[in-house]
Amino acid sequence: MHPDEPDLARAASSAGGLTKLLAVGISDEDRAQLHRLAGAGGLDLLETGSYEEASDPYVCRPKDYIARAVAFARAQPRVDGVIGVEDFPPSLLVPAICRELGLPGLDFTAAVRCEHKGWSRVLQRQLVPDSTPRFALVDLDRPAGLDELGVGRPFWLKPIKSYLSYLGFRIGDQAGYRQALAQAAEKLPPFLGSFIELIEDAAPRAELGRGRQWMLAEELMSGIQCTLDGYVHGGEVTVLGVVDSIRFANKVSFKRFQYPSSLPLKVQTQMADVARKLMPGLGFDHGMFNIEFFWDPKRPAPMVIEVNDRLSMQFADLFEKVDGINSYRILMDLACGRRPDHGRRQGRYRAAASFVLRGFEDKLCLAVPTDDDIARVERDIPDTVVMVRAIPGMRLSELPQDSYSFRHGLINLGGRDLADMQAKLARVLEMLPFRFAD
Repeated sequence: MHPDEPDLARAASSAGGLTKLLAVGISDEDRAQLHRLAGAGGLDLLETGSYEEASDPYVCRPKDYIARAVAFARAQPRVDGVIGVEDFPPSLLVPAICRELGLPGLDFTAAVRCEHKGWSRVLQRQLVPDSTPRFALVDLDRPAGLDELGVGRPFWLKPIKSYLSYLGFRIGDQAGYRQALAQAAEKLPPFLGSFIELIEDAAPRAELGRGRQWMLAEELMSGIQCTLDGYVHGGEVTVLGVVDSIRFANKVSFKRFQYPSSLPLKVQTQMADVARKLMPGLGFDHGMFNIEFFWDPKRPAPMVIEVNDRLSMQFADLFEKVDGINSYRILMDLACGRRPDHGRRQGRYRAAASFVLRGFEDKLCLAVPTDDDIARVERDIPDTVVMVRAIPGMRLSELPQDSYSFRHGLINLGGRDLADMQAKLARVLEMLPFRFAD
């Protein structure tokens, strides 16, 4: 920070009343959540650039966006913090902007250690070896042979940075390997361009090599999948809870996410122990995180699928329904340098779930529920959250999807148990007029 520039961190710490947060890639849903949870003082979201400029990896020019956001913030009388919710680019733009402004935030290099899945695996192998699968980085220019990878067959092949399992493949033979690499070589350069631009000074070339090592081959893991959500403040790791991830029969596409977890307490404690070793070892502090795990009783420890340096947006209100604290509230506290204050099991429901509306055929979306339709659902079934992802006039394949199915919406519900929530879900679906054509 230059001597003649306003000290935004000092201005923020001494200010009261209305909270002023620089917003990076905030959607309408995020905005509504943040304003709802802001508290008595209220919230002023200072937005710079469009949602697409910050949140679309094909559109974002990260260094230019950071420069404009920093200049915009320095022109304000006061900024209390920087906030972003989405996966990359916002997940890296926020710590980069905080670093430039001297505001509370996650260290940028620690964020890259989470987001670059290859580098993250290298560090996981050092910090929590029993919870790290066999893996190998794959250079798209000089890919290793199938049997040289050392991960067994079948295995999972995925990009070092992805979203919704984009370009993730289950590989069982040479033909499938060649086909997946060909797709990656064609589609990854435009998708990863902004990511590579932003991390080039943070990732260690000595450990990762200099080629296009953009794919990660990993041994196939199995068992019960779940996600541990938490945050780190002042070096202290706090676990919010564990959410079970229920898949369809294809073992890839998610059917629902349910909280609290049904896993044995001993297993959840093991996962918390992994988080308390791993996150400080990555240099992670002053931020929210989630760790995806597989638990297989045949293995000595739960296995880390991946580490994400952000909250689980889809699960935010599941914690509110059961525990009485929404993850967005914690995110705002951390953005302002405050220690979050919350309890457990203080919500209105014993259980909560996020149901994924998904099909296995690509279809053209003709109509989606209107705001009035959603409002009627929320009146009739309180605390229901409806998130529409399909867009009329677009095929489902034109939206971000995994490699095997087509998601068009999400329904979050609270209830006594799963049966209660499934009964509510049936009522909700009758009230939501999605229409599709083959």
